[in-house]
Amino acid sequence: MFTIKQAARLTGIREATLRTWERRYAVVAPRRTPSGYRLYSDETIAVLTTMRRLVDAGWSPAEAARAIREGDVPVSRAAAAPGPAQAGDPADAAAYMELFLTSAARMDTAGIEESLDGGFSIGSFEHVVDTWLCPSLVALGEGWARGEIDVAGEHSTAHAVMRRLSAAFEAAGSRPRGPTVVVGLPAGSLHQLGALAFATAIRRLGLDVLYLGPSVPLASWEAAVASRSASAAILGVVTAADRSSASAAAQRLLESNPGLLVACGGAFAAHLTAGVHTLAAPIGTAAVELDQMLHREPTGR
Repeated sequence: MFTIKQAARLTGIREATLRTWERRYAVVAPRRTPSGYRLYSDETIAVLTTMRRLVDAGWSPAEAARAIREGDVPVSRAAAAPGPAQAGDPADAAAYMELFLTSAARMDTAGIEESLDGGFSIGSFEHVVDTWLCPSLVALGEGWARGEIDVAGEHSTAHAVMRRLSAAFEAAGSRPRGPTVVVGLPAGSLHQLGALAFATAIRRLGLDVLYLGPSVPLASWEAAVASRSASAAILGVVTAADRSSASAAAQRLLESNPGLLVACGGAFAAHLTAGVHTLAAPIGTAAVELDQMLHREPTGR
């Protein structure tokens, strides 16, 4: 569920307009907390985004609302905001993981793509990443370590995942409305799939994301933050070897940018250095956590 401030960022509709559309056109009916605050679900976000697109195309708000209420214009589920989704059949998820791993072992590109099609169909982006993709990637690495999957199969599969995540990132944020966040990996760190997935998740929440990718030199972190007047910098700390360079980058950013939120995520992110926030392990949870930290002002009704 999303507050009215989050709904405004996700849909690109001013809070006052959200209230007007609700009151005048009855296009949505947000739930209310016991204190009277509005809460918007994925479904209401999708309806509002569809209505905004119609109005942007020249429809009057009254015409757009009527068409949506009467079903003349379908509400695009692609317009829905990120959030928890019902899990697909666990048997399907397990089958897609098995196909993912066996296709990697055979270097079967068609099978890899088929497994990704199926895996990404079982829920929201965040749900898929946290419950299917990350476990599948861990299993892929374990298969390589045991010698069951050749490095060529592991690399080709990782690149297929990279292409999927890159496409999701591009699709997520054509109209960013939130603060700017810089995301990347410290110098020497190359395992970027988790960082890109996180960047996509926060972009889906409306944040303006500058994704830097792997092995970013210390000076480049400073340049990126300065060039975009960023509100936050997020470093991925994937391996124990990443901690030293991540700590150096975080300390430099904190020293040169008073007020900058510096956070880290990944398997070795905990207790990196003083002043650095450690994000929650699930990517979906971490994305919401960061969004809330960057928008601490009182919630609107």
